[in-house]
Amino acid sequence: MSRNIPDKEMKALIALSGSVCAFPGCNKRLLEPANAADDAAFLGEMAHIIADSRQGPRGVSPMSDEDRDKHTNLVLLCGDHHTIIDAQPRTYSVSVLRRIKEDHEGRIHRATSGPVPASPITLNCEVIHSSLLAVTHLPAAVFAAPCAFHEGQDDQVKERIKFPDGDTQLVRFILRDGKLFSFHNLKDPKGPFRDVINQKGVEAIRSEQWWDDPEGHRRFVTLLNRGLYKFAARKRVRFDPAHKRFFFDALVAGKQRKETYRPLNAKSRKKLVVWQPKIKATGETRNYWWHLAAGLAFLRTDKRQWCLSIRPERHLTSDGVTPLPPKQIGRRVTSKKARMWNDIYLGEVNFWRDYLSGGNQKIVLNFGDQSAVIDTKMLTFDVDWPGIPGDNKPFTNTTYEMDLFSRSEFDDALAGDGLDMEDDDGPEADEAD
Repeated sequence: MSRNIPDKEMKALIALSGSVCAFPGCNKRLLEPANAADDAAFLGEMAHIIADSRQGPRGVSPMSDEDRDKHTNLVLLCGDHHTIIDAQPRTYSVSVLRRIKEDHEGRIHRATSGPVPASPITLNCEVIHSSLLAVTHLPAAVFAAPCAFHEGQDDQVKERIKFPDGDTQLVRFILRDGKLFSFHNLKDPKGPFRDVINQKGVEAIRSEQWWDDPEGHRRFVTLLNRGLYKFAARKRVRFDPAHKRFFFDALVAGKQRKETYRPLNAKSRKKLVVWQPKIKATGETRNYWWHLAAGLAFLRTDKRQWCLSIRPERHLTSDGVTPLPPKQIGRRVTSKKARMWNDIYLGEVNFWRDYLSGGNQKIVLNFGDQSAVIDTKMLTFDVDWPGIPGDNKPFTNTTYEMDLFSRSEFDDALAGDGLDMEDDDGPEADEAD
């Protein structure tokens, strides 16, 4: 140990080293405590990384004599390890000793420092736009009637249905347990199912009775979905049962398809909904077609609250008609979704709500005397959170205004012809007693 090391440098080194040998794995304490007979004894040695003289171990360096005796060029060791590093200067080179010093003093600092105070988190108040649309009205009752047809015989029933004039009503049904279930009023002697059912056995079941029963809930959602399938079909949107999603198909084989809608920043725009992508570098068409698609699902979110969920997706075909094999779909769709930021995602949700509603404030599924009504304004939630850096593009949750025709359709949906539930519940309750 050089005699020229200033006291302040020695004190700094001892403090930074914690009076512990810095050699990896040694951890020997270098201060022998005082006892009744003797004072405390310091056992450490201050080893130079670059020697205090140019003739010493690792001494060849342009470093000044003054800097050689500073604590930044010293490492605290026990006697044994000081001897080893100076006896093996090629093994314990300048770079190796500097790493030993840095690691040891860093470990002492972390061990003796208190917990680092957490940086204050700045919360931003944001409006979170969901892909949910509120269902404001649902059919109050499900009608059931004895039927000679059973599950799997839907086509035979359809052949006998007396469809009403026009195409606004959604005549949908399910066959279960020897009965036909529908939102249509099966008591109506002029109803579409008059040649299919036994009207003497018609019963009206309150919808809410079904919601809390697992099987009833499934049947209720099935009827809603079948109404949605027909509603979408009338807008030339097909349903893919294998993947449970709606998609636009090519109206003309081998040709792209565009549909008009109202975006958030313009009155009207045409959007490609079926197209064959091209390789940017060459302009050559690829060997598959993209079809705009979406998962549409009715969700019960509370005891008496339902929503329609819109989940933008993609449907792929080899020629505009034939679906691609699953192995060829996954990678392409995953890559596309990975680049779909919130503004793009919500833009597609907006497209679907606008297209399905025809730009109106409500989507109405007309089941004759009853209707399901869906508000096209996306549900929003206020949240205080740190946010996502860079994902702050503006989005306007546009609310459509009703015109004369959409207002009339909405009023008709709410009015119906009225359902007399008391006539059905009374006798059943008496019989149950």
